[in-house]
Amino acid sequence: MSRKILLLIFVTLIISGCGRTETGTGKLKLRPIRTIEQLEEYRNAGLVAKNIERVYCSGGTLRLVVYFECVDRVVATDGNEHDAAERVGMKAYLAAHPELLDLPIAGESSGRDQPELLLALKSPPQLIIKADTGAGYDPDELTKRTGIPVLLIPMRGITVGREQFDAGLRLIGNALGKNERAEVLISFFDKEIAELKRRSRINVTKNQTANPTKRPTVYVGGVSYNGSHGFNSSEAGYPPFELVGANSLIEKNKTDPILGNRHIMLSKEKILEWNPDKLFLDLGTLAIGSANGLAELKNDPAYQSLSAVKNGEIYTLLADTFYFVNHDAVLVNAWFVGKILYPEQFKDIDQKKKADEIFTFLVGKPVFNKLNQALQNIALEKISVKP
Repeated sequence: MSRKILLLIFVTLIISGCGRTETGTGKLKLRPIRTIEQLEEYRNAGLVAKNIERVYCSGGTLRLVVYFECVDRVVATDGNEHDAAERVGMKAYLAAHPELLDLPIAGESSGRDQPELLLALKSPPQLIIKADTGAGYDPDELTKRTGIPVLLIPMRGITVGREQFDAGLRLIGNALGKNERAEVLISFFDKEIAELKRRSRINVTKNQTANPTKRPTVYVGGVSYNGSHGFNSSEAGYPPFELVGANSLIEKNKTDPILGNRHIMLSKEKILEWNPDKLFLDLGTLAIGSANGLAELKNDPAYQSLSAVKNGEIYTLLADTFYFVNHDAVLVNAWFVGKILYPEQFKDIDQKKKADEIFTFLVGKPVFNKLNQALQNIALEKISVKP
């Protein structure tokens, strides 16, 4: 073969290789998907099915798929959804759809997916919807091992990280052919938050102007974080407090390098020093058994000395966080906190009816009573812990 022909072949190869995603393949290589643009590119290339009918939910994304009314498309979940019976009381989406507990398990908690289990399913998923947290099985490796597209969803909330939360909803909506539902969900959260702020800001502003000291100080204990904890487990920027402008003692100290952390395990002495006017108990604490925050309030003499305990100013909330954030419970809790702090502004609200309105819209069923039964029938209540 002449030198001229060899040179021509070499140039042709260089030119034909330009624009390839992967050198030497001539094809687009499937990678974890974080944007709608990526998703559409892979869909157009035939790497993602145009009609997704089977999904696997990993790392707490199951609740979001339920919000999209796509329960019937879920073919497997991870082990966290099955581990303990109390999860039905902590997760509205499981209370509404217990059939999800009958599905195969294809991975462990926190995104530790198992490719061999996914591929062994009778009807393997066409899409893996996975929390984009950096935890668990590497999404690149998961894609390579299974050949199944992996949709990475930012696990943010309706307060902090709202833009990423909305982007995640739109990404799921696009993947599942539910773009309209994504916009309806975003609009729902917008309207609920706007109404909460409208009611609470009027009253908060009035109280602040008249006498800032009249605003009751509040503390929430029993907040879940990587599991359930006791009464000293709390959170700066607790979303239900943020949504109604509650006078949170941790929020007031957020510039403190320790207390400013979003989740914090406080010393008992700090809680006693603060001596809040009103105490809220996140019932996620009940999952740890006899050492839970409710038992502590009842049995610990130090906590019994708190003014709120003596005055009967203790209120219970649904599990705000349980395997990532329960966005439905955040709203339900915010309406209840608003009613407690600003009774005149929320006097028309029946907290349990409002809860079921929110649950019906997001998870498809009015499940407050079912959740409450699993939570000792004390959810969204004023309780006494006096001996």
